[in-house]
Amino acid sequence: MKVLKKIGKVLLIIILVIAIALTVGLNIKTVLSAHKNKDVIAAATPVADLTIPEGVQIVGLGEATHGSVEFQESKLEVFKLLVEKYDYRAIAIEADFGDCLAANAYVQGGDGDARDIVNNLSFNIYHTQQMADLLSWMRDYNASVPADKRLRFYGFDMQNWEKDVEPLKTFIASHNLEGCSTKAMEAMADPDRTETLSETEVEAISQELQQIGTALNQCDPADPDVINMKKVVENMEAAREYYQLQFPDSYTYRDTAMAANVTWILNQEKELGSGKLLIAGHDGHIAKCTSSAITPVAMGGVLKEQYGDAYYSLGTDTFKGKANIRVETSAEYTRKDYFFHSADPMAYQAKYMEDKHYFLDFTALSETDHPEVYEQVHSKMNMTSLGEAFSTIYYLLPYVYRINMTPTDLYDGMIFYYEVQATNPEY
Repeated sequence: MKVLKKIGKVLLIIILVIAIALTVGLNIKTVLSAHKNKDVIAAATPVADLTIPEGVQIVGLGEATHGSVEFQESKLEVFKLLVEKYDYRAIAIEADFGDCLAANAYVQGGDGDARDIVNNLSFNIYHTQQMADLLSWMRDYNASVPADKRLRFYGFDMQNWEKDVEPLKTFIASHNLEGCSTKAMEAMADPDRTETLSETEVEAISQELQQIGTALNQCDPADPDVINMKKVVENMEAAREYYQLQFPDSYTYRDTAMAANVTWILNQEKELGSGKLLIAGHDGHIAKCTSSAITPVAMGGVLKEQYGDAYYSLGTDTFKGKANIRVETSAEYTRKDYFFHSADPMAYQAKYMEDKHYFLDFTALSETDHPEVYEQVHSKMNMTSLGEAFSTIYYLLPYVYRINMTPTDLYDGMIFYYEVQATNPEY
């Protein structure tokens, strides 16, 4: 027995040594990236001094994770700067167009409570105080300026078509649209529904949308509510097609549809505002090209091809931190805070900044004046890319949630954080 115990202890020690060696080996990039770089620090700019090149119409602001406080706060931080310095008057987030109509009504002075409104958005990642703060600031700003200077809030996604049913029903009733039914759509949007849509149900929804679309064409084309409802119907049709596609076609379809929505919103802003727009979503959607092997097309890539230098992609990353992410293995919907490291040497430099984050405009870097920094952002680097999935095995395999790409291929500039904290969404 003593021999067996000794063998057991030896085996345990061997396993522990292997586990430690494996963990250190797989995270060696994190260790190697944690060193001070005076050249980067010298080239860094406070986010308060963020500059956008002349001629930019769309600024894309990314977030390395959906569930970190600082990335959500950056929406308000950057939007304030764009409003005050560059006369931007609209922001669109990675949420459904119809889903965000209530939020826009609120910032225009409508009834309600900011926290209740964000808590009603389809994506639970937005059920946070940070998002409520964004709406509250926009509402307060609008109350202090003339009507022609007011800000607007949009969504550019098209996945959650169930959220569009109530706005459609309200519009149909208020405008007395005869012959328009939402029965099939209401069945689809039933929160207790668990089964997938049948072909018959999909066809019924399509027919209802066609009826509503025909009725909308008879309404006043200058009525803002009519304009919005036409877009809602268009997005519901897009969602119907999207859910009939298989991977990876569905990924391509979604990002392409989101890019089309951004173009539609920008055109609206050319009529209503300054013709400039801030869009905010995951880094993977905002980037100038796809950063994932499983995603053939990125929304930002479509926009870059369409608008050229008029699209400015602003990515984000952090050296370490926590993100609040859905627990996929749980039978019930639940979320958990996960810790992660990025191994991003540029993000590590934020440790030495006064407010622990900074801005770097890649387009302004000179190969002559900033040779080391220029070379670094033009070379492959490990960066964070966390969505709504995480597994404890990622702690041993961190490369699963990192991308190894050249920053300048993805973005025109980046905001780097040293550490981020997890959001606390209500759901």
